[in-house]
Amino acid sequence: MRAPVSQPRILSPDQVNGWFALLFTHATVTGRIDTVLMDQHKISFSTVEILCWLLEAEPQSVRGLSGKLVSVSPTRASRLVQQLIDAGHLQRGADQGDGRVSLISFTKSGRRFAETVRRTFEDSVKKYFVDPLDDDDIAALTRIWAKLENAEGPA
Repeated sequence: MRAPVSQPRILSPDQVNGWFALLFTHATVTGRIDTVLMDQHKISFSTVEILCWLLEAEPQSVRGLSGKLVSVSPTRASRLVQQLIDAGHLQRGADQGDGRVSLISFTKSGRRFAETVRRTFEDSVKKYFVDPLDDDDIAALTRIWAKLENAEGPA
């Protein structure tokens, strides 16, 4: 992977290469995982993220769920949830405390489907992310993420 040829004014060449390495790595690893998920289950990486969050806690509102998602915008999350409902994996129900809010949960077959997909997802993460790295690499990435997560954001 090579960064674009440019003459950065603020960043060093190593900093530019580091930035593009991060972007390339993200695209490559998620692309590989997405391919496996599409081949085996006909669903995208983004859809799997929705299923995994629902496996953690259900029922959830689409709005609450979309606030947790990393790879999906709230608008796209609504469309993906509707596709999962249309496929018979999820169902909508009313929130007993607030009738204006609909909650989504698994159907019985949808829960089995999600658990199967989660196994495929975890196997893929292991193959394309964990296995090529050693424990020191994983620890370094975790430290780096914590620094970036805690960096000052827009005012």
